[in-house]
Amino acid sequence: MKVSISARNKALQIYVLFFLLLSMFSCEPSRELPGTYVADYDAAKEKLVLNKDGTYTQEVMLKSNSKVDVSRGTWTYNPENQYLSFDDNFMLVLNGFGKLNPEYAYRKLGGVSVPAHRSFGRMRIGSSKRVVYKKID
Repeated sequence: MKVSISARNKALQIYVLFFLLLSMFSCEPSRELPGTYVADYDAAKEKLVLNKDGTYTQEVMLKSNSKVDVSRGTWTYNPENQYLSFDDNFMLVLNGFGKLNPEYAYRKLGGVSVPAHRSFGRMRIGSSKRVVYKKID
């Protein structure tokens, strides 16, 4: 049975496309995590910068009065459960109901862990529809 050249080319194109898609979505998230992320919700805007050395800077600007609070600390990534963990300094701006937490700027013991995943080829941090940090660089 002879296979035409055009059929071979088509099969080759499919394999190349599959390989490109696989490589785009299978990179180790821990390498992609460092960078700048933003979250925008009703009460505030956040900017989260994850540095390669395991430190972070979090800026929260309240929309009601333009007040800006800044927090710095450390982060780690667990590849087994794909969660990103922050130290005690991380600010949780919203409560469990998606409303402003009036005590967000106060230190919390125990830290915070959130999922870190790739969506449509871009890194995102968080799982709630209310607060998802989207990578901008």
